[in-house]
Amino acid sequence: MIKFFVNMSRHYLTLDLKYDVGKDKFEVESDMTDEGRLEIIEWHIRNEMGMGRDEKKPNERDVYHIQLRWYPDFDEIEFVVDDTGNKGLREGILLAYLQRN
Repeated sequence: MIKFFVNMSRHYLTLDLKYDVGKDKFEVESDMTDEGRLEIIEWHIRNEMGMGRDEKKPNERDVYHIQLRWYPDFDEIEFVVDDTGNKGLREGILLAYLQRN
């Protein structure tokens, strides 16, 4: 997977995603390549399948912000920012991004 990284000066890589509901548009900043971002999101969504339903009420926003850090040494993802309020909504936004790219 090393070929998918742009910046390895830290112990983690970052994906910062904002989704504007009204414009149905994504804004992305990352130190991963396009291919690397898609692979990390796909890996995360596959790992979340079957984890059960999140009963928390989703937050209602015009723009959702999701930021994650991926630690390649441990192959773990940490969500630094997630203002969706609900894992189902978060995964749905990530899946929509994945499907469009």
